[in-house]
Amino acid sequence: MTEIDLLVRAEFLYPVSPGMPVIPDGEVAISRGRILHAGPRQPEGSWFPTRTLSGEAKAVLPGFVNCHSHAASLIFRSQTDDHAAKAALLEVAFRMEKDIEEEEWALLAEAGCADMLQAGITTINDIWYAPHRLAETVEACGLRAQIAHKVFDVRLHDLWRGDYTHHAGIGEERLRDGVAFAERWHGAAGGRITARIGTHATDTCAPELLRAARAEASRLGIGMHIHAAQSAAEVEQVRAAHGCGPVELLRDTGMLAPDVVLAHLVFAEKGDLDAAQESGATYAHCPTIYPRRGRYPPLEDIMERGIPTGFATDWMLNDPFEGMRNALNAMRLRLGSPTALSCAQALELHTIGAARVMGLQEEIGSLETGKKADLIVVDLDRPHLQPYYGDYAALVYYARASDVVTSIVAGDIVLEDGRPTMLDRDRTLAHLKQRVPGWRARLAALGSRAVFGPGCPCCG
Repeated sequence: MTEIDLLVRAEFLYPVSPGMPVIPDGEVAISRGRILHAGPRQPEGSWFPTRTLSGEAKAVLPGFVNCHSHAASLIFRSQTDDHAAKAALLEVAFRMEKDIEEEEWALLAEAGCADMLQAGITTINDIWYAPHRLAETVEACGLRAQIAHKVFDVRLHDLWRGDYTHHAGIGEERLRDGVAFAERWHGAAGGRITARIGTHATDTCAPELLRAARAEASRLGIGMHIHAAQSAAEVEQVRAAHGCGPVELLRDTGMLAPDVVLAHLVFAEKGDLDAAQESGATYAHCPTIYPRRGRYPPLEDIMERGIPTGFATDWMLNDPFEGMRNALNAMRLRLGSPTALSCAQALELHTIGAARVMGLQEEIGSLETGKKADLIVVDLDRPHLQPYYGDYAALVYYARASDVVTSIVAGDIVLEDGRPTMLDRDRTLAHLKQRVPGWRARLAALGSRAVFGPGCPCCG
């Protein structure tokens, strides 16, 4: 009999380990934050656990890894879904971001982390404003996170006018702040929090800033995170200024390396994909956002090239199951084949694949002996999941984020009965709701066509 901290049993266990087995009547034994066993249920008396979680009508799988996120950006939900992305981002979001106070970012970070936990996301790779406030929330609520300060040298709030003037002083200050954050938080919370240098995008950072950011990341021994080939406007701006594609620009500045996460690649051309492939850079694919924008990245080409790829949510709905379904449906429609992407592949891309993108594949992303105990429990006793046969399609095509009842990070239960255990969700939501009228009025004043209620032009 082996003494352990936690025994998690499952009617169906999805380890996402080599060979991708599905194990009926499985269990995960956890001690000191790591996995001692993940496989078939062992004979009674094999373990002496401090606590046991019943496996009746439960599926257990690795926690979802979200390799490109903006946890605090939920303030702009619904503001870009029914409108041209360029107009909504440049005319509304970018102009409002500069006036959001730090305490507002802190509140939004709390709500975003609660949302991630309740969706079964146990690791995020986040780039945004006020990263230290996000880090404080991550430390408190039990998530695992890589976090970067948003570095750029243009005035984002002036991009809607077509003003892409680069200001060295802005870039130097924001890079200093990003470095200071990394020096303070990298390795914090027992290693759950690590840092990256987060250059915003190829059109909002001058080549000199990209080179300086690469130098600082290399000096600190940390990775980088950037939006690349995200929009047609970005590609046009980079080609006009530098005569090459966005990822080619990153290569030419010496920024590309295996520790760089490239988000989106929606408008990447052959030269861009060649540059990504040759450098070993990794790719964060956000399947929920692309159908809303009417353009899907060349995912099949990216994967065929062997570019490490993982799924992410960006700033849309943080439901990994919906994300996987979006990817499956998009790929099958794009290629006219029901086998273009399998359910097993989709799950792999949102777990071990996304962990690989972040350089964490040796520690998380699958349930294997010796790895950190990051896992989730899905309640199968729901009408929309029955009858449940245990195959990958049963889980990926039919489960919802709201079916996640337990999340465990490093052996600690951070979500139980569908509620965060170390974050006061009700207090956070109450405070957030108090802010909504003010946010609505500010959005309406910037010309948002997606707000209704007091303060908007149509309602007074």
